[in-house]
Amino acid sequence: MIRIGSQLIFCSPERILRRSVIEMGELNTITDIYSLDDGNVETAQTLFFDGILSAGIVSFIQSRTVKLRDNRLNDYQYCDFSKTLPSTEILRTGKSLILDFGTNSTDKINTLLPCLSEVLKAFSIFEIIAACTYHPSLLIDQPAGLKENSAAGLLLWEQVDLTDKKLLTGTQIREFK
Repeated sequence: MIRIGSQLIFCSPERILRRSVIEMGELNTITDIYSLDDGNVETAQTLFFDGILSAGIVSFIQSRTVKLRDNRLNDYQYCDFSKTLPSTEILRTGKSLILDFGTNSTDKINTLLPCLSEVLKAFSIFEIIAACTYHPSLLIDQPAGLKENSAAGLLLWEQVDLTDKKLLTGTQIREFK
């Protein structure tokens, strides 16, 4: 059993928790998510980190479960970053954003993130996290977000502007294994 806490936990776009802890059991199954403000006494074994916890990155290109020409993609603002990064700012279209890096590798994605802070400045860090984790999961019919009794890869988004809720050039993703 492992407990990981941070300032914010992105469970879904509608459920972002402050000062909370995720408890994980075997096979990365989330056994509990709870607030430290509810009077819980936290054990010394809890790992606390500065940043935002989220589910793992999902890539259509890597998963190949959805054809990129699938009509369901029309409901989203899909951005493919697998070959090149945009040179101009990505603007809002009114559709939910999906960012596809062509990989789930945090090492590879971390090399791209510094270039994206400027082109994604119209979006909050929560919209960016949802675009990499939540919306792609929904589209390929996988469980989306973080919730009790579900298995999830866990990421920590570090060096994020938590005041303005923005991606920074120094933002990095750390994977818990």
